[in-house]
Amino acid sequence: MGKGIATLLLIAVIAPSFAQTRAAQGKGTPRVAPAPKAHYNSTSKDATPFNCENYANHPHPMMRPLCEDWERNHIQSEARRAGRPGPSSSIVDLPPLGSPEGRRTGIICIGGQAMRKLSNGWEQVWGNDGWQRCRGG
Repeated sequence: MGKGIATLLLIAVIAPSFAQTRAAQGKGTPRVAPAPKAHYNSTSKDATPFNCENYANHPHPMMRPLCEDWERNHIQSEARRAGRPGPSSSIVDLPPLGSPEGRRTGIICIGGQAMRKLSNGWEQVWGNDGWQRCRGG
């Protein structure tokens, strides 16, 4: 009776390891490639991914500041995890790309990031505590 239990125990241990070996050899379930990661300081294509300006007319007056605080913490922690400089705590209003005021001043808002026109391109504007976030328009 002891040999029968030992045999069942041995089969119970060997069967899963055999299945794992087959999967490791590529004969098990098909593998799926991971989704590509976003190439940006944020998971979204905007430096204001939560769109907190939608809460401007919310019945509770503290909803917009609460949203902006969550958004700032989210973006700063994401930048910290990726080893990149974080965004500023403040959000400024700037003219959008292509506007007459933007052409005149040379400072615009592109994708939620404040940008300054240089002779050979654009550079990010840095605030007191990181790259300056903005709202364009």
